[in-house]
Amino acid sequence: MMAISDINYKIINSAPRRKGVVVLRQVDDLLYLSGHGPEDEITGKPFYTGRLGESVTLEQGRDAARICGIILLGALQDYLGTLDKVDYIVKAFALVSSAPDFYNQEEVMDGFSDLMVEVFGDRGIHARSAMGTSNLPAGNIPVEIEIIVKVVA
Repeated sequence: MMAISDINYKIINSAPRRKGVVVLRQVDDLLYLSGHGPEDEITGKPFYTGRLGESVTLEQGRDAARICGIILLGALQDYLGTLDKVDYIVKAFALVSSAPDFYNQEEVMDGFSDLMVEVFGDRGIHARSAMGTSNLPAGNIPVEIEIIVKVVA
């Protein structure tokens, strides 16, 4: 299992972007985290834009998914105070901005999934879905990921 300090990126703090939306909602011992893209949470500017299979490569897509994971870890850390309170990652769902002939959405999601296992070990293994879409917000970010997390009671 990897220490948070060993991650290549600094954990990025997460913040709500608009009224009526929360970063996360806790129901009993489950946290439902809103979708996050690979965006700088201070400036709001995306690290990547474009569609997979057009202007974004598979490797860039994986990196974008990893950045989404880092931002989601930041949201968890902000809320919980420590990632030690994470029991396990339950499920992850990704929307991947895709060209019509791009069919490797699950490989894009590997950037996120690999990070969760690096950070949490077996507790980071999760159910997941990845779906292609023609565009996403913020100038067409290439991926947006939401997660459900079980916390220690």
